[in-house]
Amino acid sequence: MGAMKKKQFVRVFCLSALCFWACLAGAQEPPAVFNIKDYGAQGDGKTINTQAINTAIIACSEAGGGTVIVSAGTFLTGTVQMKSHVTLLLEKDAVIKGVTDLEAYVPYVPSREMGRYDNANKFKWNRALILGVGVTDVTITGNGCVDGDHVFDPQGEERMRGPHTILFAESRNLSFSGFTVNNSANYAFMAYEIENVVYNNLTVNQGWDGIHIRGGKHIIIRNSSFYTGDDCIAGGYWEDAVITDCHINSSCNGIRIIMPVDGLTISHCTFVGPGKYPHRTSGERNRTNMLSAILLQPGGWSNAPGNVDRVHIHDISINNVNNPLMMVLNEGNNAGKILVERLKAEQVNQYASSVESWKGGMFDEVTFRDVSIEYVGHPDASSSDESLKQPPVDARNLPCWGWLARNVKTIAFENVDIRYTDTDSRPAFYFDNVGTIKFNGVKYPGSENMDSIVFKNCGPWYMDGQVINRTPNRR
Repeated sequence: MGAMKKKQFVRVFCLSALCFWACLAGAQEPPAVFNIKDYGAQGDGKTINTQAINTAIIACSEAGGGTVIVSAGTFLTGTVQMKSHVTLLLEKDAVIKGVTDLEAYVPYVPSREMGRYDNANKFKWNRALILGVGVTDVTITGNGCVDGDHVFDPQGEERMRGPHTILFAESRNLSFSGFTVNNSANYAFMAYEIENVVYNNLTVNQGWDGIHIRGGKHIIIRNSSFYTGDDCIAGGYWEDAVITDCHINSSCNGIRIIMPVDGLTISHCTFVGPGKYPHRTSGERNRTNMLSAILLQPGGWSNAPGNVDRVHIHDISINNVNNPLMMVLNEGNNAGKILVERLKAEQVNQYASSVESWKGGMFDEVTFRDVSIEYVGHPDASSSDESLKQPPVDARNLPCWGWLARNVKTIAFENVDIRYTDTDSRPAFYFDNVGTIKFNGVKYPGSENMDSIVFKNCGPWYMDGQVINRTPNRR
């Protein structure tokens, strides 16, 4: 055999061997499938299936992973404990429903001290219907439903809140998609310290918060609808999180960041009030007004040191809320770059937008671009400075009807149009200790004579690129 033919033979032999081994490697057995009915579960809405469901999950995990099927029916259960490499598939008309017996719920017990999160170490507060702790590669999917049944706990938070519906902690590579969460006894989704997680195509009805994450990296929340009695999406200590293409309807706040974030995008979302379901803590008042659409307030509930940076909010539609945007820094917080663009808000019925700090922190650079906000206007509202103090948890009346900025190094308004439908005698803008103010294509009632603005201890004000001379305090 000639040298050339030998080389060709060796090449063909090697390629054939590689193909053979590739076929062997690809010829893996399909993932194991476990139906909870095979373990004694009955979807009659009466039988308690806690042991049957958990036995199926354990069997799936011990087999190296696979899919646990919940077929059509209503399966009453206490805590379902997820394991690594397990997919929980909720088929059409399948319902996992929480039992009323509070002792049937297992608490999340942190593996380490997590003092920076309120309630993390309060075991009773962190009980859950579906629980995953220290797991990886877990999926919950399908067209079914998880129902928290508004399980009442007279010893719970506010003397009424029961278990969370789905809680994952200290876990990574998680996926939640397709299903509906109804009647959460506390939060629909609660999480501590999670990484690489996707919430997709979900629907949340009633309960308290929809998705609440305390500590998360690489988080995506998309294509989901929230109709909640409390905040739709909340939390903080996030790194690189995206909230996109979601419908937000709440009787509290839409998106509420209560801890620092670094790398947050909120895009292509609609915020519509009033809430479909009342604020559950309001009792007989059945309050349904939607508070702030987007609220960034690290430290709003308790001390949460750290910075807010790389925030991009764009392509947002807001209708019939008390307040469109509120950004507040608290003790130990600073903010880097925040960009808001292509935002349209109508029927803002109570409070001005604000970017404010009261306890030492500063905003570095905040830009609003291509923004249109229509306020209702309040002819009897006061322009007194008495309200200029550390705000409570929620938005409040301000001495201006349009925008307040306080303790900001640079703030820019580009192609911004604000107006009201009634009348309002307060100034449109109120700036307090702002280093540089830039207006470019800004429209507001009184803008033709540059009236209706208050400056206190501010640096230069640029109007369409030109420095406007003014006294330190001007209205």
